[in-house]
Amino acid sequence: MSTKKVLAVVEDLFFTVKINESAKRAGALTVALVNATDSPLAESCDIVLPICAGEEISVAATKSFVATLAAILRVTAAWSGNDELARAIKRLPERLDAAASLDWSSWYGTVAQAKSLITIGRGPTLSIAREAALKLKETCNLHAEGYSGAEFLHGPVALVAAGYPVLMFMPTDAAADALIALAGDLKRKHAAIFTIEASAGEGRLPALLPEQPETDAICAIQSFYAAAVQLAKLRGVDADRPRHLQKVTRTR
Repeated sequence: MSTKKVLAVVEDLFFTVKINESAKRAGALTVALVNATDSPLAESCDIVLPICAGEEISVAATKSFVATLAAILRVTAAWSGNDELARAIKRLPERLDAAASLDWSSWYGTVAQAKSLITIGRGPTLSIAREAALKLKETCNLHAEGYSGAEFLHGPVALVAAGYPVLMFMPTDAAADALIALAGDLKRKHAAIFTIEASAGEGRLPALLPEQPETDAICAIQSFYAAAVQLAKLRGVDADRPRHLQKVTRTR
């Protein structure tokens, strides 16, 4: 094994201190993206990058998710010398504010009474679709699973029946073509398809006009978060205090 150090980026929502320590023993330079800079993970890492999301009050980690994505993109832009991405990141604050005010109410009637749904993304929106599925479980007591468009066709598509809700986070890069084709196929199967995209049309939930694929994806999850709060109310759930959950989950 090469003795050259490998950079390991450790995000405090998904990795334990022990995994970080194991990486350091293997010769990695570890970097923590954290909101609490005095956390055990931060103290155990070589470099700490604060996401500065402010006090976290609700159980669901929403603003810390958005801030972490933005921080990762900032590192990526600086490392790769991607000026277009750097400019897009600077525009994120005002775009996120606009994204939170978009009207997704056409979605509520179908989903408020649903027992299950699928979220789909691809490329920049895959992690967004999976985050949305997690938050639907946490804040709305609604079973949801997130898949890539390709992965969905290898088994989960069997779940689709007439009226089955599917939420598709459309990417704004070349990955969109495959999801457009998938959406058409699912409509022919009579699923209740909702696509997040800037153009108007039946079953489309509004998105901001595209600027840059990765930052567009972050704006999409911001719109989703605002809609999830309203959906939770319709389902009689307090989105800030989900049942069976607490802010800090300790595992062994």
